[in-house]
Amino acid sequence: MRIGMVSATYDPNVVNGAVHMVTLYKKHLEGLGHEVTIFTLGEQTEADRAERIIRSPGLRLGGYGYYLSISYTREAQALLTQMDIVHCHHLMMSVELAHRYVNCPIIYTNHTRYDLYTGTYTALPQPAADAIMRQIWPEFTDLADVVISPSEGVRRVMQEFGVRTRTVVIENGIEREPFLHPSRPRTKADYGLPESARLLLYVGRFSTEKRIDILLRQFATAQQLIPELHLSLIGKGLQEEELRQLSEELNLSAAVHFCGAVPYDEVPNWLAAADAFVTASTSEVHPLTVIEAMAAGKPIAAVHSPGISDSVESGVSGYLADKPDGLDAAIVALMNDPARTRAMGDNARRASERFDIQRTVARTVKLYEELLVTRPDQQRIKEHGHWTRRTEKWGALLEQLAELVRPADDTEPTVRRWLSLVAQVTGRQTDE
Repeated sequence: MRIGMVSATYDPNVVNGAVHMVTLYKKHLEGLGHEVTIFTLGEQTEADRAERIIRSPGLRLGGYGYYLSISYTREAQALLTQMDIVHCHHLMMSVELAHRYVNCPIIYTNHTRYDLYTGTYTALPQPAADAIMRQIWPEFTDLADVVISPSEGVRRVMQEFGVRTRTVVIENGIEREPFLHPSRPRTKADYGLPESARLLLYVGRFSTEKRIDILLRQFATAQQLIPELHLSLIGKGLQEEELRQLSEELNLSAAVHFCGAVPYDEVPNWLAAADAFVTASTSEVHPLTVIEAMAAGKPIAAVHSPGISDSVESGVSGYLADKPDGLDAAIVALMNDPARTRAMGDNARRASERFDIQRTVARTVKLYEELLVTRPDQQRIKEHGHWTRRTEKWGALLEQLAELVRPADDTEPTVRRWLSLVAQVTGRQTDE
């Protein structure tokens, strides 16, 4: 089977769940004998070409690893027409581009809580951002034949925002072996701590939507009740200095440890030393860091939200607070009894079996095979490969998209260039 993976970004140096899933899918699908080509944006290299990674030019958005483009190169367009299945991993810069050129079924996996990200990363009030997403989310998913949601909770969120395309739940998968048997397991001494310390670990970006400031405040309360409690933060991001200052203000300098970023293949080793994993984020669709921690035998302290609630059974594989300001109680309940912590860790490891990447890939291939038999793409009203620009519809959507993606750290030059591209699109009505 010839499979096209379409992604708005594909940079191994950028911490991104969608990129990681594309990499895992490619590896395991090729292991089953399928031919996988990645279609993405950026600057093409010979190394890319050797790995069947086809890039089209785009405008880079700050340092986030994302690009914007209004078209693919002729080479990419031609290759897309040769695919048996196209699987898209971003909404706005992959599904629509694939729809223009392919003549096969399109699958889209929703990796992002767009409703929360638009409110966080734009100047729009949340109600206004929600209103735009109620138009954009259904319009763009209509261009796919099937939508994959990594969790039941996120499937319900998408339906609440008007997504009407057939949606199936296939959870994100991980390679469990490195977490079950880390190659060089760390100890608490590697964190500069005695073995008697009770260690919580967070792994991820230091960014607004991850709510690490709330995590620090909730940890401060829990640490007053369990003085031997420590928190290690592995990652990096724009908020790091702000979070360090907050840690000092909360008198947590001796208990909170900023460890910086570590290579992905080292994460299992650092997880080995922790007693539990903690996060305050509610923006996940199915967080890889949580299910990786579970595979490592670490119970979870977190907040009820779609994705996390689908992965962690409160009272069994961890504790989930109903609201962010209840995370301190979840931490205390999880950490005040070492025997309970270990028992819940064992439960978490067993529960992680359902997230094995081989299981995920098998279910995905079964969906591919179903689509190749039923061919819903040939029964569509909006045919793939026959996209025509229409000012009254796509122009409005693109203008709203331009507003949503305004980068905070590189505003005027990038925005002017993007709006110029929007004008080119909305000003013509010919086929691409």
